[in-house]
Formats: sequence, C-alpha cells, structure tokens
Amino acid sequence: MKFRPAALFCAVALTCAFAAPAHAVSQVNQTTLSSQAKRLISYRHQRHLFVTADGRFHIVANLSGQSGSSAALNLQSSDDGLVWTQQRKLGYTDGNSVSDSALDGNVLTVVYQCNDGLVRLATATYDPASKSWSTFTVEKVPRVASSYNAVNPSFTVDGNGNTWVAYVQEDTTTGNVGIVAYRKSADKGTWASAKQYFGDVNASAPFGYDKRSARLVTLPGGIGMLFSYGPSIYWTERKLKGGADLAWNSPTLMLSGTPDGDPMSSHFSTVVDGVGNVFAAFTDAGNLYVNRRDALTRQWYSTPQTVLSSTKNPTAKPVYAQLAWLGGTQLALATNLASNTGVYLAQTSAGAAFKCAELAKHDSFDTTVYDFTEPRIELPAFPTGTVPLLQQFQTLDQTLQYAAGFSFDPASPKGCN
Repeated sequence: MKFRPAALFCAVALTCAFAAPAHAVSQVNQTTLSSQAKRLISYRHQRHLFVTADGRFHIVANLSGQSGSSAALNLQSSDDGLVWTQQRKLGYTDGNSVSDSALDGNVLTVVYQCNDGLVRLATATYDPASKSWSTFTVEKVPRVASSYNAVNPSFTVDGNGNTWVAYVQEDTTTGNVGIVAYRKSADKGTWASAKQYFGDVNASAPFGYDKRSARLVTLPGGIGMLFSYGPSIYWTERKLKGGADLAWNSPTLMLSGTPDGDPMSSHFSTVVDGVGNVFAAFTDAGNLYVNRRDALTRQWYSTPQTVLSSTKNPTAKPVYAQLAWLGGTQLALATNLASNTGVYLAQTSAGAAFKCAELAKHDSFDTTVYDFTEPRIELPAFPTGTVPLLQQFQTLDQTLQYAAGFSFDPASPKGCN
C-alpha cells in the first residue's frame, strides 16, 4: 500500500513545507480532514483507520461542522492518505459521536454512538473495481431502557462468529454509569445481554466524574475485555462456550492509575497477533506501558513493561498510544512524544524491548496559529507494508481540528535521531 506525504495538500493559512529535511526525521503534512469536533480521528481505545486489499486508505472520522448537524460520522477514502473523498455518512451522529470499526475482507463493520442515546451497528461492502462503498446496513444495539444513554462503544467477533458490543451505559435519571455488553448470535441474529456490570457493581459514581471505557478482545477459546474505571485499568475474560450471560472472571488490576482531570488518561490500545497473544498499551502520569497476555499460559506480565519512563524521559509526556500488529512476529507502537509522534518496534515474543524506529515532527507548521499539544494518533491495527499514521492538531483557540499524515516502512525505518 502507498502513502505519499510528499503530495502535500495545503489548507488556508497553513505554512507548508515542500521537502523533508535531510536528517532522519519525517515531517507530517496536512490532510483534507477537518472538524469542529475534538473526536476527529481518535478517541480512547477505538479504531477508525484501515486499508483495503487494493492499498487504499479509509477512515471513519467525525467531521462535525462539515457534513450537516445529524451525520457527523463520515466514511472517507484516500489514495495517498492526504486527500480524502466522501463515501458514506452515518445518521443520528453529532460532534460527540465516536465509533469503532473493523474490516473483514471487503466488509466493514462500524459500531457508533448516536445523538438519540443509542449505539448502532452498521455494515458496508467495498467494491475494488469502482473504488466505492455500498450503502450502510444499520441496526440498533439494545439498551435496558430509553432513559439510558449508550456511549463510547467497542466490538469484536468471537471464535464462533458471534458479535459482541460493549459500551458505557448512563442512567439519565440518576447519573450513574456502568459498562455493559451484548452479544448477537451468529446463527439467530438476535441480541442478548451479558447481564453483568463491569467496574460499576454499585453504580455509585456519576458520569463524567469517573472515566470509563472498554475494549473487547477475541481470544483463542474465549472473549476478553480491557476496561477503565476511573484512573485504573482492569482485565476480565470468559470462556467462548456458554450463553451470553455466562459469568466473566473477577477483574484483574492492570494499572493503578493516577487520579487527574485528563479525560484521556484512561486511554489504552490493544492488538492480538496471529497466534493469539494479546498486547495492551496504556499511559499514566507521563509513563508509557505495554503488557502482554501469553496465548498459551493465558497470563499477563506480573508487572507491565515500561517503554517510556517519566523519570528517564521527562519531556516525552506520552498520553496517546496505539498498537499495531505488522504480521509475523513484529509489533508497532505509535505514541506522542510531547507534540511529535514516535514509532517503536518490537518482536511479539515475551519480554521483547520496544525500540524507537521513526520520529515525525511538524517543523513547517506555524505554531502561532496551530497547536500540537493534544496530538491524538491513529494508525491501522493490522497494516501491511508501509504504515500510514494520522496526527490530530488544532487551532490555538481549539475551535477547529485537523489531521496531519506521514508514513513509515517497518522494513527500513529512518531512526529517531
């Protein structure tokens, strides 16, 4: 697949660079993506960017202010990762809507948060010949009652073909929240509740006070979930065999996080390699951690691996981190390094070290106009060949959000000098 940052697209009032410097640093270039929504390209654990077999890039982005008041979530496509064209819109979405997507062959599945309190699941099919997408087929994911809002969803498909959706459930009458899960059976196509709250047994903390999100993970012979509850992150799992309401294991504490006011401090990312090892990345108090669940022993590291230490790397300040499996035995970890973007590579074997392989900066951007201090990052979870990345930035008054892009070749990274 191809991603050519040299094909620079310049927006109004943007200072552009037309050649990368000679030293081993990439430069990000502006794309055509822009929005009034902070959730333009990345939010917590969800996935938005993917690549079809013909090498074209596709993204489900929140383009609030650009595409009408009730269809903020847009499916866009690109040949080069810089110039994006409209494909399809998802209705009942606004500037607060977030999504999670996955591509299986040419079939895209998206679960997304809607402005009517529901989570919806949609599918569309890509036609490589016409380079276009079919109209989305949309259905509602259940909720317990109309007085509950469903937000911040994720999904996965288990080994039996059942679709699982987890989301944060807000009781609008009390303000209490919890994480819930539903399963759609592969054979009957009907939804059933897991009948279990995750991280909120007593439902005592008001929404917004305690940060929550959940990522479903397909395991060999099971289903797992990484979730945040306040500043801390937990893991739970259950067997594949059994009804939707089969009990999940008691949660295991993955990170005892530092309480703070940053709504993204519960950000984490997961990816599963080809043999079923699960990797999780998360940040806290200026530290970047990675944990690994072994497919055979089903055990995580006793202590998460520290990739970046706030003591040794006080200026890095990682907050946004995303994992990708590059195929075979290689992983990529993208993170912000202050306002820049760094890419770390590692083997999938236990204890393998992550080494900085690529560094991207934004030297050509006018810092009296644009702000890179909240550099949300997006990359495909399962790329092949050259890997595209997007970095979000904004105007100084934070009223407009943009995306900049660059790429790296895992086979010959530029280094981090």
